[in-house]
Amino acid sequence: MKTEMKEGLSRRQFVQAGSVLAAAAMAPNALLARTTPKPAQDKMVGVQVGANAFIDEGINQVLDTLQQRGQVNTLFISAFTFTNTIGGPLFGKDKLPGHGKLYPNYTGGAFFTPHPQFYTSTAVKDIKAPDHGDFDVLEKVIPEAKKRGLKVYPFIYGHSLRRAIPYMDKALEINFDGKISNTGCEYNPDFKNLITGITRDLCTSYDIDGLMWGSEFQGPLNNVIAATPGEWKLSSPTCFCPFHRKAAEERGINVNRAIEGYRKLIDFSQKATAGQRPINGYFVEFWGLLVDYPEIIAWEKLWTEGHHSTYADIYKTVKAVKPKVEVGFHIWHTNTFSPFARAEQNFERFAQNADFLKTVSYNMAGGKRYSTYIGNLGSTIFRDLPREETLKLNNYFMNYDGMPSLRELPQVGLPSDYVYRETKRALSLVQGKCKIYPGIEINIPSNAAYKQTTPQGVSDATTAALKAGAQGVLFSRNYSEMYLDNISGGGKAIKEFKF
Repeated sequence: MKTEMKEGLSRRQFVQAGSVLAAAAMAPNALLARTTPKPAQDKMVGVQVGANAFIDEGINQVLDTLQQRGQVNTLFISAFTFTNTIGGPLFGKDKLPGHGKLYPNYTGGAFFTPHPQFYTSTAVKDIKAPDHGDFDVLEKVIPEAKKRGLKVYPFIYGHSLRRAIPYMDKALEINFDGKISNTGCEYNPDFKNLITGITRDLCTSYDIDGLMWGSEFQGPLNNVIAATPGEWKLSSPTCFCPFHRKAAEERGINVNRAIEGYRKLIDFSQKATAGQRPINGYFVEFWGLLVDYPEIIAWEKLWTEGHHSTYADIYKTVKAVKPKVEVGFHIWHTNTFSPFARAEQNFERFAQNADFLKTVSYNMAGGKRYSTYIGNLGSTIFRDLPREETLKLNNYFMNYDGMPSLRELPQVGLPSDYVYRETKRALSLVQGKCKIYPGIEINIPSNAAYKQTTPQGVSDATTAALKAGAQGVLFSRNYSEMYLDNISGGGKAIKEFKF
């Protein structure tokens, strides 16, 4: 990769006016003065935070920490999620980052108070998270945040849904073998009306400044060929529920041919991961299936269109209720590793229904994620190639040069210049139609042998995003995971950058 990052850092050292604030930013948490610092910039500086943090540490204590250490001016509060990594609590035997507490169990759901009148068009209604009783994080935090001039954006994270909730099964995707998944079908009215109901509820019932939606799942083709940066286990493709089938038939797609094609694609992937090489090779076999069964691609396109429709529905719902509320979307990290995801999760298209995009560019955990992606994809359609050659090929696809080797990636991570270039790419694609807020990683848990977060690493990534022209940054993934000194690293970059 290019070395612009190092050159930029050497030009941005300047003397801070006000040594008291500088000292306070690095002071132990218990000694932080409860004062609201004057903003050093006019860009969005956000952090993702769950309800548990405010319960464990106290609302004002958390806000003190985020403002003093991170120069934060916007809270992205996890309002609806069943995923513990977003919902807030640490769990199991994880090491505490110096604040908060561990939770042995987690359920998730709505961490605000759902108002029944907004859920009359969906069978799914009982979504209140039981984790904290009647605690309503938005009701409690918004007034305190407003006193400090902080903005509040609820974060709706619809990646996986809890089947145990009454009638949730009516909203979920169905595999072609009839098994219910844990992801919502984006052609199903119960799912669509659940998400728009949550959106309308948040905009109507609370004094919010913005809203962010995120989901980290992909279409059937990418799932079956293992195009994912996480642990991969072959599962039946989705969705083949009656609503999805009806949408296919309206577009002239033969459902039975699609099922037949996916069955053969699954058989291909199973044999490929077992090392059973076709006579003509893995990629030739894969391409032949796509030619024989164009319904495979047609179903992938159908799924992608449904996915984009959810983003459009959320945007239109917000603007109809409260036009001044800023609407944005969390874009899955896979977009920076996979040419397939990049082609389908199109930024130009997102920008038509967004005020901002949070582009995930986690560079420290990104090394292991990228190497895992290469390993997964190298076990199916690219199994003919040595893994290091697969990495080189994918680097060409993604326009990455100067990347570490496959062996080095987990240990050294991705360079901060990766954040710079991904931010530049996003800005070029949206062409000013929406803002770009890169996600800056702070302490996503990883094996001790892999690249770990440091204050300097957070500072470098934050500076890289700002130098590229981002209109803001979003410290991620979850405040409860973050070591306070690393939050200070991000705040240091905010204070020292020459806006």
